[in-house]
Amino acid sequence: MKYQVELGNNNEIAIPDELWNELNFNLGDILICEKLDNTSALRLSKYTDQTLSDAEIESAGNLTRVILIRPEDVAKK
Repeated sequence: MKYQVELGNNNEIAIPDELWNELNFNLGDILICEKLDNTSALRLSKYTDQTLSDAEIESAGNLTRVILIRPEDVAKK
């Protein structure tokens, strides 16, 4: 399954509701971000250890946490 979404100005990825449900993502989930070879595509999947602290996520470099972003919080161009 492949989906195309756009990165925001602060590198946030807006995940549409239908995609959110299909991928079974939940608020607070920790995701691993993997760049696919020879393309600009990213693969996002749930990380195996969902107990990491924010500091551990940040130090890993390729992990992120699913958060709710309100439209008014997103940087405008």
